[in-house]
Amino acid sequence: MSKILLIEDEEMILESTADYLEQEGYECLKATNGTEGIALAKKEIPDIILCDIKMPGLNGHQVLTELRNNSRTSTIPFIFLSALVEQQDMRTGMTLGADDYITKPFQPDDLISSIETRLEKYAILRRRMENLKDSISLSLPHELQTPLVTIMGYAEMLFDKFKNSSDRETLEFSQAILQAGLRLNRLIKNFIFYGNLELMSGDKNLAEQKKNYSTITPELTEVIANKVAERYNRQKDLVIKTQKANILLPEDYFSILLEELLDNAFKFSERDSKILIESFNKDGLFTLKIRDEGRGMKNEQISGIGAYLQFERDKYEQQGMGLGLVISMKIAEIFDGELNIKSEYGKYTEVIASFPSN
Repeated sequence: MSKILLIEDEEMILESTADYLEQEGYECLKATNGTEGIALAKKEIPDIILCDIKMPGLNGHQVLTELRNNSRTSTIPFIFLSALVEQQDMRTGMTLGADDYITKPFQPDDLISSIETRLEKYAILRRRMENLKDSISLSLPHELQTPLVTIMGYAEMLFDKFKNSSDRETLEFSQAILQAGLRLNRLIKNFIFYGNLELMSGDKNLAEQKKNYSTITPELTEVIANKVAERYNRQKDLVIKTQKANILLPEDYFSILLEELLDNAFKFSERDSKILIESFNKDGLFTLKIRDEGRGMKNEQISGIGAYLQFERDKYEQQGMGLGLVISMKIAEIFDGELNIKSEYGKYTEVIASFPSN
């Protein structure tokens, strides 16, 4: 059932249109002003939005502008319903990214036809984007990895050759090439791993992989934590309080989840601020907590987490492609776990992952 958001300040029009759409088999969300409509759109992520133009407070053009500037709502089909028929109003709406323009009073059949046309076009676009994403995620990383292995190999040979020589410039250059190669190699591996996780979601044999317990020791956690901390030269910032556990998650997947969560914690916090790693068993669940004292996240950023998406890149220099949290969430989803994020912007972020244990 497609979900429609109707934003209309005239109560009679709002209720009658909503009743008609529900009779036609749509789920209808209702908002009586622009501010309420924007909030509902961001919370519910409807399949399509119908919006009046002339409303008290925020008008329809302002609503559309706000939603087009939000990553979660920017591609939702948007249809204006309005008695305004001047050419300038239509041109303004279309320039802002409206998909259609229906003049009130309208015929019900015209409304349904416009809705179905926009939903169909949006569905086709989404399928194309998903196919493109799959192609990039599954094919391109493998093609990039082959020449990268050669680059890293020769860079390492140069570094070994000149590390004890007086040619400090060549040593510095070779070290820079090697470090850049290692960073790119990790990024490519994340692309490949994310693609494999997507494929696993539809694997009919996945149930068999969920039956085996893995032993997670404090020593394993400490080895992974120190490896990531060394990457940022911040071993002194680690605080580790962990327990041994048997969990329904393969050890290699736990290792990847822990590394990605820790990498984010270090990446988005300052040197000399603490990174806390804590784990414990309670009521048949193994819980892993990672807390940093970094820049934190806003609620809309948490709800908008997605693959290849980064926040505030215009304000902060960032590495990577925003896959770390998404990979961790996908691991939790596939192996019947749960991952939650608590954060206060400018103060801290705490990621809590839980998995069945015995």
